[in-house]
Amino acid sequence: MGEWIPVVYRGDGAWIGIMPDGALGVGVETEGRATLEGSDFAPMWPFLERNVSECLAEFSRTWESLEEGGVPTPEKLIELTVRSAWMSGRPYWMRLAVPWVVDMADRSGFDSRFMREMLGEMMHSEVVSPELRDRLRDASARTTNRPSVEGD
Repeated sequence: MGEWIPVVYRGDGAWIGIMPDGALGVGVETEGRATLEGSDFAPMWPFLERNVSECLAEFSRTWESLEEGGVPTPEKLIELTVRSAWMSGRPYWMRLAVPWVVDMADRSGFDSRFMREMLGEMMHSEVVSPELRDRLRDASARTTNRPSVEGD
């Protein structure tokens, strides 16, 4: 077994890093506490309080240290985070996930099926404000017109 390797500071004393078993996890600087998968990616939700560009840049910059954790790309890590926050049923985190999906719709690297699914679910949710619903509708139109990437 390896040792806990903190990589990205999340805030509030928490780090995202590599657990001793090689999985992505969360912990404090000196100790890994839980795998992200085992905690349904909830430790990633505070990143939703920031913006997609900032987080994607930070994950991409440190990806060489994180990629051995079982998630293939920074974009996939963001997708898993957004999906888990949306599926949580917790309105605060669900509302934070919506602008992320709108922003993700204009970027390459995100799975087009994931995007269509999330946009559709969000547009029909009572949690989403009318203003965000309009932004989701616009993003959905842009995503629908975008060609699929091989492997999507």
